[in-house]
Amino acid sequence: MRISRAGFLLLAFALSACAKFTAPEPARTPPPPTPPIPVSTVTASLTIPMSELLRAVNTKTATEIARLQDQPANCGIGKCKLDLVATRTGPITGSAQGGRIALAVPFHIDAQVKLKSLFKAKAQTSADGQAQATTQLSIGHDWRIASRTEGTIDLSNAEVHLGPLSANLTQLFDRNEQHLSDPLFKSFDKRIPDQIKIRPAAEKFWARAFQPIRVGKRPQAWLLLSPQRALVGQPTAANGNITAALGIEAQARVVLGDEPQVPQALPPLPAPGRLAAPSNRFSFVVPVSLPYDQAAKLALARLQKKPPRVSHATVKIETLEILPSGEDVIVKVKFCVAQNWDWFGWFDSCGQGYLRGKPVFDSTSGSVRIANVHYDVATQGLVLSAMKFLAGDELGKQIEKNLVFNVAGDLAKLDDEVKTALAKPEGKGVVVHGTVERFGTPTLTWTDTGFLAVFPAEGTVSVNLDLNQLDR
Repeated sequence: MRISRAGFLLLAFALSACAKFTAPEPARTPPPPTPPIPVSTVTASLTIPMSELLRAVNTKTATEIARLQDQPANCGIGKCKLDLVATRTGPITGSAQGGRIALAVPFHIDAQVKLKSLFKAKAQTSADGQAQATTQLSIGHDWRIASRTEGTIDLSNAEVHLGPLSANLTQLFDRNEQHLSDPLFKSFDKRIPDQIKIRPAAEKFWARAFQPIRVGKRPQAWLLLSPQRALVGQPTAANGNITAALGIEAQARVVLGDEPQVPQALPPLPAPGRLAAPSNRFSFVVPVSLPYDQAAKLALARLQKKPPRVSHATVKIETLEILPSGEDVIVKVKFCVAQNWDWFGWFDSCGQGYLRGKPVFDSTSGSVRIANVHYDVATQGLVLSAMKFLAGDELGKQIEKNLVFNVAGDLAKLDDEVKTALAKPEGKGVVVHGTVERFGTPTLTWTDTGFLAVFPAEGTVSVNLDLNQLDR
């Protein structure tokens, strides 16, 4: 078949219009690091009524509170030896006020004093008395309570007759008070810590903090406290109660998806740091993520529904991908420019190239978008040589209009679910509940898999320890 000169020129023009290029992929660097999660302190109060402590101490403390045999003593008129039995005559009473435990113990003393000096003498006597003590509590790095008890002993007036000499029993015990008070106060320092056990409650609190708290249904969302450190405040005594404040430093965040798995072997309860002051103020982060493949699918559908026009030509976007990089993201596109006279697209000019843009978050509209979309350097050179009419920034602007993704609806729904879930007490024994007061301005970043808008949330979180449940 012969082709006329005019036909040959027409064919050559058509083939020359059918330009094609494939740009090299730009160099990529790792995406930026995820913003750090703030550290908050979750606190709980362990309260033991003074009435319970007194009941236990009375049960555990023997009726005989001191016994001395041949105890050297200072009788004032010489050296003597003391035999003594001190017996409780009633219940130990007390109160928790002013930061300390106050205790009172009524008792009866039967004593024998033996004098060996210029002459030998022996005397029997008895007296009633009351020990007044105050106990200061502290918690050590092993979570054990330590008790330090100090006080005085008051005795009724009684005389001791040692041959021709007489001595006042009260004065005698004033000189030797430690022989009676030390055993009594040491018994308190042994019994009281046994009744105030902080570690079991702290272990339950620590373990509970690793359990995910469900805060959303569709999609599933979970609040993870992620404990970092255990804290404890020094015990206080006030209003008839002994109270110890427990705390956990946590990096709390909401995660989306199936329930996170809790490690089978949890980290053991660490030695406590010091909790300066209990507070229920709390902060955590809520992520709203948009995977790249989902964003690209949305953008491609818009571009195919309404193809951009550049220099009176229609640009058909065939494929679109979003790839992460360090300072920006890369938009990989395959596109063809249709000739107006080519109804069948046989002579489209096609290319595969790369554009770059910076992800930003528009807080007014609640949208993630890619701004300042422009050709990568290598792609720009090829476009300039193959399709000069596309060498400007117009195609980037047209594509940029479609790289806008609204996440306001997802955020509003998640906000409501988180607020509702936290307001409802969660758990047994260790009950967590809270109030979300506000969501702050998000920080937008991007990861290997998608865009990530991280919203800081502020409010209060409280933990109640139910001693009855903890003991089960």
